Amino acid sequence: MKRKIWHISVQGNGRQSMFLTNGDILHAINLLGVFSAYYDVDVLAYAFMSNHFHLIIQCEDPQYFMKAFRLSYTKYHNSVHNVTGSVGSRSFRVGLLNTREKLIEKLIYVIRNSVRHKLQSHPYVDPYNSVKYYFAEDQCVKWQDYKPAGQNSRLIHSHKMIPQHFLINKNGHILPRSFLNFRKVEACFQSYAQFMRLISNPTEKELAEEDARQHEGKRNYVRNTCVTITDLQLSEKIINDIKPRSIASLSDSEVVAMARYCKNKYPVSLRQLSRIFAVPESTLRLRMRKR
Repeated sequence: MKRKIWHISVQGNGRQSMFLTNGDILHAINLLGVFSAYYDVDVLAYAFMSNHFHLIIQCEDPQYFMKAFRLSYTKYHNSVHNVTGSVGSRSFRVGLLNTREKLIEKLIYVIRNSVRHKLQSHPYVDPYNSVKYYFAEDQCVKWQDYKPAGQNSRLIHSHKMIPQHFLINKNGHILPRSFLNFRKVEACFQSYAQFMRLISNPTEKELAEEDARQHEGKRNYVRNTCVTITDLQLSEKIINDIKPRSIASLSDSEVVAMARYCKNKYPVSLRQLSRIFAVPESTLRLRMRKR
């Protein structure tokens, strides 16, 4: 390993949603690709959830890259959703992966993150992680809907130029394989069969977490089941319902009314609603009890 490899994670403020729509995450992935090229960072893996994300990157120091990447996404998010302030916690968690064993462990952790959080049944079902871009030759995958960006291609919602060799689709979204160092990941797992075996089965840590949840007797907890509606799906439904207004423009009484409506219409939890509306769960519960 010539340069250091880092596992980085960023949480939403108070675990609130950082990404409210499919377009938010797609733009974040675009920014990840562009800024990795600008800052000479190798991206090995990523996974985006509504209120946090994970990256595994290779560089000497991730500080300036992360600052630029997050600042650009914050500008986009605040503009699109009519809000102000930073998006996500000011600091980010970072861990050095200085052995092959640690790297493999964290690659599996990142790739399986949506499964661990009960959002998806398998990593390949998750559209917001990097799993489908490894071992493409073994799967005979071809990227026919993409073409080289060429000269003067700008990133959507940004003035940043897309590297000419990156592949983009008709909507201007970058093919993540353009910037992922997939060869290094493939070398770690050695074979497609080994890769599939390791990412398809729960790790010992995941099994221990499942046992702990059952032991604690958490209300409504069912082993090995996924949520019916994810935070991202729910926030998109809310945004469509209140157009042309934004979630941030809703008054306290309107938030309560919308939360009650969602609870009656969809099988969602109060915790999901609190993340989306950026209101503490205890506060939202108290307001909803009042008539």
